Amino acid sequence: MENIKKLVIFSLIFGAISGVLALIPVIGVIVLLMIIFCSSFIILVYMKKTGDLICTNEQMGLAYGGVAGFVAYIGFVITFLPIAFVLSFIFKESYFTGISMILKSGFTLTIMLTLFIGILCGMMNAFSGLASVYFFNSESKKNNNVKFSLDIKKGKK
Repeated sequence: MENIKKLVIFSLIFGAISGVLALIPVIGVIVLLMIIFCSSFIILVYMKKTGDLICTNEQMGLAYGGVAGFVAYIGFVITFLPIAFVLSFIFKESYFTGISMILKSGFTLTIMLTLFIGILCGMMNAFSGLASVYFFNSESKKNNNVKFSLDIKKGKK
């Protein structure tokens, strides 16, 4: 249970930082794609480096990846949408205008789109979390004492 709490906190922080970085027009698309596809990998690697992640099998990695992806996207939306809405009043001819149209069309539509894309992010990041835990476990099981030699003899002429 302690792992899940730390995972949610790290994911929210990562999502909030990503939401602020996405306000920069050149970086925004790259940050959004990073949130959708590989945020759980980044979060799980960070937690593994700091020693906050104890993940023994791939099923836990799958669950942790899904949770990290969903929560990181929610953190992204919580920071990005309000700031982009305010910026749409300042910069009239920008991509923030499209975001303000979505927000003006209705609160229910915004919540439905956010949850739908959040679930998609969770599914994509579940695979990313599974792959990262698989590589963590394969690195820890690797036997470094194996010596490999290859004898290549010249063939007959």
